[in-house]
Amino acid sequence: MVSVLIGVATEQMVSKALEEAVTRVSKKLVQGKKLTDAETAILFLSYVLKKVDAVDKSVDDLRLDVDNRFEDLKTYVNKRFDDFKAYVDKRLDDLKTYVDRKFDDFRTYVDKRFDDMNKRVDDLKSYVDARFESIEKRIGGVEQRIDSLEKRIDGIEHRIDLVYNEVSSIKTDIIKIMRELLERAYGVKMERKTQ
Repeated sequence: MVSVLIGVATEQMVSKALEEAVTRVSKKLVQGKKLTDAETAILFLSYVLKKVDAVDKSVDDLRLDVDNRFEDLKTYVNKRFDDFKAYVDKRLDDLKTYVDRKFDDFRTYVDKRFDDMNKRVDDLKSYVDARFESIEKRIGGVEQRIDSLEKRIDGIEHRIDLVYNEVSSIKTDIIKIMRELLERAYGVKMERKTQ
């Protein structure tokens, strides 16, 4: 916990120091004075850090957009499934009412045609089964698309991790170069701080 607090405090101090250094270098640049290598490195470091912040924000925005789209898709699929289920339930209720009425009105006819009625019920069962299979296939397709999106997001996160690692490596190299330049310029050995 203490190391995290020290890391945050160090990062804030470095950020503040970098802001002040960029301000001084910018004033010097506006005055038309020639910049040293260290001052150029400071401007470059400031630019890189701003780009990293922009990438972080883009990733957060992309993640939020994907979450929102996933929720919209989930709501859409649930609504379509509920609508279809209500439709099938109503059709089954209507059919039951129809069969009950026919059974009461035409008991004798139904007894004679029992085999025909069984066939109709089997046809209805096949129809309903086919409809449910169709729904399951559609849901499977949606799940595949969601899996594909998750894989794409994983790929993007991996690429962002690679970019972040590269930026961290560049940052370390720039700090090392700046330390060496300061040591050469002032002839003082700089202590290395661990984060």
